[in-house]
Amino acid sequence: MKKFSFSLQKLLNYKEQLFDIERNILVDMRAALIRMQEELEGLRREHDERSATFNHEAARGTTAQQMELHKMYMRIVDYNIEAKMAQIELQNRAIDKQADKVREAKIEISALENLKERKLEEYNYMDAKATEQFIEEFVSNAKATAMAQQQ
Repeated sequence: MKKFSFSLQKLLNYKEQLFDIERNILVDMRAALIRMQEELEGLRREHDERSATFNHEAARGTTAQQMELHKMYMRIVDYNIEAKMAQIELQNRAIDKQADKVREAKIEISALENLKERKLEEYNYMDAKATEQFIEEFVSNAKATAMAQQQ
């Protein structure tokens, strides 16, 4: 009997390549999210450090101009924090969508692999049947030949 060949193997290979691409995109997106979160933490540290510095200077005495500069700078830092938080939220949504794509690709691969497994089981069953039939015919022929030689 001929060797097993899955008729949808090219499609399965294509789906596996697609899955790898989508999974790599997801990994890159998660790495970008980590960088964004680190940037956010840096902005928060900058906010805290600048506030502590200003409070220390204010306790020693400061001018109205320095206070106004500090307030302006803190507004900019606060704006940057809010912008980074919004960017992180968008990235989280994009990651969720990409994770869905990865899950869908994995489901498609699993379905094809299950089909391939069933087809292989069918092939093995048919091969076993053909081998069994061949053996039965061989034994029958051997018996018939042995009987013919005895006569």
